[in-house]
Order: sequence, then C-alpha cells, then structure tokens
Amino acid sequence: MTLKKSCAKYRSLYVARRVGIPKNMPLIVVSHRFQLKRCTRQRPIMRDNPVHITPYRIAIVTLDSHNARPCERALENMCVDYPGLEVDIFAAATWSDNPSEFAKAKQAIEQADLIVANLLFLEEHVKPLLPVIEARRDHCDAVVGIICDAALVKQTRMGSLDMHAPESGTMALLKRLRGSSKPSTETGEKKMRMLRRLPKILKYIPGKAQDLRAWFLCMQYWLGGTDENIEAMLRFLISRYAGVSEWRGGTVPSPIEYPDVGLYHPDLVDRITVDAEELPVVENPIGRVGLL
Repeated sequence: MTLKKSCAKYRSLYVARRVGIPKNMPLIVVSHRFQLKRCTRQRPIMRDNPVHITPYRIAIVTLDSHNARPCERALENMCVDYPGLEVDIFAAATWSDNPSEFAKAKQAIEQADLIVANLLFLEEHVKPLLPVIEARRDHCDAVVGIICDAALVKQTRMGSLDMHAPESGTMALLKRLRGSSKPSTETGEKKMRMLRRLPKILKYIPGKAQDLRAWFLCMQYWLGGTDENIEAMLRFLISRYAGVSEWRGGTVPSPIEYPDVGLYHPDLVDRITVDAEELPVVENPIGRVGLL
C-alpha cells in the first residue's frame, strides 16, 4: 500500500520569542517541523547562571501526518508547564519513500522516555519498528500501543499494566471486558459505545485496573483527534507515568466525545451538533453551497 508523502506543509523555521523576562535571561525557544517538534526552556536559578534542563522525550509513531499539527500545537501550550519537554512525531507512511525517516524515528525511540504507537498494521511498518520498541520498553517510563498490530499492542507497559507479561489478573480482566475474539456481527458503533463505557466502569475498580483504564482513555483521546484531546492525552500520560516527580499528579480533562455523525460549524460551542436546528442562522446569506 502506497501513501502519498504529505509533510511539506509542516516544515517551518525556528521561531524564538521572549516572554516577558529580563533581557539577560534565556529565551524560550520553540522549533518545529514535521516528524520533529521540540520545545525547550531554560529555567535560571541564578540571574547570571542559567541551568540547562534535562530533556524529557516523547516519541509518537503513527501512520500518517494528519495528527502532526494537533501535536505541535499541543506542545506549544505545554512548554511553560513542562520545561525540557520534547515531542517527536513520525509518520510510517513516509518510510518506504525515504528510509532516512525511519532512521530518525529509530533514534528518537532509542532515547525516548515515553513511547506511543498507533494506527500501525502494515507489515512493512511493524516489522522494522517492533525490535526497536522491544529494546527500549524496559528502559523508559511507559510504552503505549493502541489501535495497531497485536505485536505492538503487546509492547504496552503502563505502570502495573504489562501486556507482554504472562497471563495476569489485569489481562484476564481485559479479556473478559473485551469478550470473544472470534468474528462477530457487532457494528463499529456498538464497539465505540463499549470503548466509551469501559473507562467509566474501571474507574471504580482499585489497583491495577487503573492502568488498564488509562490505556482505554489514551485510545479515546487519540480517536477524538482534536487539539484539546491530543494535548489532554499528553498531559494525562505525563501526569501518571513521567519520571519527573514534580510533573506527576494534577487534574487532566476527560476525553471530549463527539458524535459518530454530526454537523460541524466553527461558531458552535462544541463545534459539532446532531441537530440542524442548532446551526447558526445567517441573516444576509450571499449564496448556498450544496455537498453530495
């Protein structure tokens, strides 16, 4: 399967901006491009002796570039709260045309503190990526495999949740909640309802089930796909699993749920509605557009 490379529009130059700090203090530097987005901040302890913050690296590997911009915008909002945070985003669809892009992904994963893999099912993507994640999973804070090949999902390690371990109480619970693995006549809509319901059920089960709940929540955040959901997912993972103690804890908003089918309008409070009567009325329309 060949996917068109579409990363040119995400390339940009470094941007530096001063944020109301004295002239002799270091800048907040924001740099971004597709497949690599970093934001570092130097926090001075003494006026003339700034301390360099140790980077905290998150590597996200997904199929294509459609979530690259939400991740970039999320990072821009998170820089002040998480000094030294770096987020690297890689699209596996580019690897066949440009092998050097996989080399960049491999290097980022080998240094990552937190790894997220999703929407990866093709053998040409899974086969080279799997051993890289396997080699890193025991040396980072967490690995999250969602909506991807079973071999990548098994690399998931989030606190007490280890999907690579032999049958455990948590994994047995997951199988009971998931039901039969045999083909069924259940619709995608029914499965999505179950996905939304499971975190609400697991919320009241103490202990290891909370890491399983976190895995389901990450899936919901990512499927939501909006800037708010992507940023909340990153903040959620950091608050639970980051090795930086002062970043742990805190309150993170729940995933914003959207209808499977709806009407979008930028002036709506929630942007999407299932009721056409809620759409804003244009007082002086200059034309009508029909879509089939």
